[in-house]
Amino acid sequence: MNSIKLSSYYRLYAFSNYRSMKSAMPYMQRVVLAKGLTEVQEEEARSYVGRINGKGYKNYLEPIYSLNARVSATQSLITALQVLYKSNGYSARYIIIERV
Repeated sequence: MNSIKLSSYYRLYAFSNYRSMKSAMPYMQRVVLAKGLTEVQEEEARSYVGRINGKGYKNYLEPIYSLNARVSATQSLITALQVLYKSNGYSARYIIIERV
């Protein structure tokens, strides 16, 4: 199971199908969001992705020292999923965000 750290409190997991997402949930301690990627709203994403003060939301594709920020939280979440796609090799249709 591959994941990416969204912020100091949240970790994102991506799954290709509903069954694999449901089977992983019992192994996670504090699931705060589990749903299909198309169902995630901007307001929900704001709570979990990293922020760059005065600039916007973190672009997970860029190095940490880069100040290239995203305008919306959902765009930031998409960049995190793109990083996971590079390591997983399959597209994410369902996500779980866990509080660590």
